[in-house]
Amino acid sequence: WGRHVDLIITDQHSYRSRDAFASPEMQTFVREAFLDLVPEEVVKILDAGRDYAGGKPPPSIHYDGADIANFRREEPRQSILGAKQKMWFLERLRTSQATWKIWGNTQGTLDYRADPQNLPPGLTKPWPGKGYAVSCGSVPSDHAMAFAERAEIYDFIAREKISGFATICGDRHSFWAGYAAKELPPARFEPVGVAFVTGSISAVGLVEAFEHILPKDYPLLPLYLSNRAGRAKPDAVVNMLLRHGVRSCLEYSRSGDLAKARALSNPDLAPHLSFVDMDGHGYAIVRAEDKAMEVEFVCIPRPIERSKDVDGGPLRYRVTHHVPLWNAAARPQMTLRSHEGDLGLSV
Repeated sequence: WGRHVDLIITDQHSYRSRDAFASPEMQTFVREAFLDLVPEEVVKILDAGRDYAGGKPPPSIHYDGADIANFRREEPRQSILGAKQKMWFLERLRTSQATWKIWGNTQGTLDYRADPQNLPPGLTKPWPGKGYAVSCGSVPSDHAMAFAERAEIYDFIAREKISGFATICGDRHSFWAGYAAKELPPARFEPVGVAFVTGSISAVGLVEAFEHILPKDYPLLPLYLSNRAGRAKPDAVVNMLLRHGVRSCLEYSRSGDLAKARALSNPDLAPHLSFVDMDGHGYAIVRAEDKAMEVEFVCIPRPIERSKDVDGGPLRYRVTHHVPLWNAAARPQMTLRSHEGDLGLSV
């Protein structure tokens, strides 16, 4: 697309290995008290399979007071791209002369992460993990859970000193903006690019599902939804869970004070995220030029009924993320350049 954009599109469905987290054995690590949250350390062991710890995976995983057999111990690490396509993709990145190398990824790359280790005692059962949690939902896992393959790609970008790397994704039925990094704190956080996910125009998102499936007496409901007086629908507190952590969620659900809630943000939880809206419908517009790239999210109200207006009806918000071009020796930087409407709990 001209001299400034190489759009490299990959297929994440045809060549991937068996989804390790869709297997029946995975249910051993799921606890009803924590919805679909599973300890990050468990997911990393299972993702890497026989390659974990330099080819020395543990025969069992100590979890919730028990030793559970590592059902992935003899299996290869997960691959979403497949070996042949991955080689092609990396070579396209290496040889690109365009200002921006945009990965048209059919699935997301930004981590789903929460910090249930910071839950106050007595709210629910003790968190069985050592630290952070990742979401192992019912949808096929994407590069947020293919830790080993994602690290291979990002290490290649760093080693080859590739600048202007950006990922544009769909599939999650939500809006995300952030940084492409193989690891998060307490490991070293070293972004090699930027990443965006666009919301669905009409397909149901996670927040809509939560409104129907989460019982009103669920102890951790304040981490996902807040039913506040005078609101037509619950606030999507899950955005705050992913961006700021459980302490912010509990404060917001208690007081409704956004400033107080953000003051309790966990800075190590999500340095990779600058924006997340799990309740957003709409589309994204990408503008790439010689010195910067901008990605605009256009969010509409839930499309329950067809708009009678020729312009498609009202907007919930419009927000633009601005990314100046960086050199390979620097980190990418993203700023929220402008917006209209209410961004709610997304930032």
